[in-house]
Amino acid sequence: MQRRARLFRLGRVAVLASVIVYFFLPYWIQAAIPVWLLFLAALGLEVEFFLGGYMQTRRRQPAASSPDRGPQQRDLSELGSWAWWDSDQATVLPVVEAPRFRWIHVAEAAAGIALVAAILFYASRPKGWDAVSAENRAHTEAVLSREASFVAGHPARIGCDTSGLYVGVVQDADGLAYVGGNRAYLTPSICNTLYQLAIKHRAQSFSQTARALAVLGHESWHLQGVRNEGLANCYGYQSGVEIGVHLGLSEKTARAMMREQLATNASDSGSNLQYRVPSECHDGGAADLHPDAAGFP
Repeated sequence: MQRRARLFRLGRVAVLASVIVYFFLPYWIQAAIPVWLLFLAALGLEVEFFLGGYMQTRRRQPAASSPDRGPQQRDLSELGSWAWWDSDQATVLPVVEAPRFRWIHVAEAAAGIALVAAILFYASRPKGWDAVSAENRAHTEAVLSREASFVAGHPARIGCDTSGLYVGVVQDADGLAYVGGNRAYLTPSICNTLYQLAIKHRAQSFSQTARALAVLGHESWHLQGVRNEGLANCYGYQSGVEIGVHLGLSEKTARAMMREQLATNASDSGSNLQYRVPSECHDGGAADLHPDAAGFP
């Protein structure tokens, strides 16, 4: 029984690990896996533990009507006893106790199920872009499409890719745009950050908002026809200032955000050298969109 309990403890750890891993899965994988499936796995583990243990205990218990196979008292009286049978010389065989019910096992099972249920309840609650109503999603996409159209110089449409087919962890991209086209996609996380700014009039965090503005600016310049990734970044940082102001930031804050993005461009790009801004991306440089204006980006 103790070995069985140890095995099921390992099973509980495996289920809890699966639940934790669920949090880090890409959006589209989480959407495909019902949270109740993990809860049923945890519940089924505990049910099997108790039912299996109960049936095992029943099989080990001797039947109440089993006859006593030892010598009867009348035989001992008539024929006498042998030395090996005398109680003072008898060989004492070990008594195997039947598995006993332990409340600690019940407590462990209850705690395991409660923990899994609490984690999955939290995981299943709408959050981020999932918590945004359909009406506000449409409104946000319309606002972002307006900004992208302004930068691209022609009608453009921004979509928030909840399917994970175009952008996300698998594609290792926060945004995607067809060069010279009229369609671009952003991750739900980027869309939620911009929704918080444009619709809720609050910035989740300085760096997070700066990143979202830079991504929108970058993809908008691809729609305009810029193919070079580094140049699209340079232009995107500059346009990000104006986009930020349109979405509710002060010019000072929006410019500070884009300056941070420009300053961290090299480290953010890592080994992807194509995303590093060109050497002419500076105040008064060839990539300066407003060379006569003070301040850069």
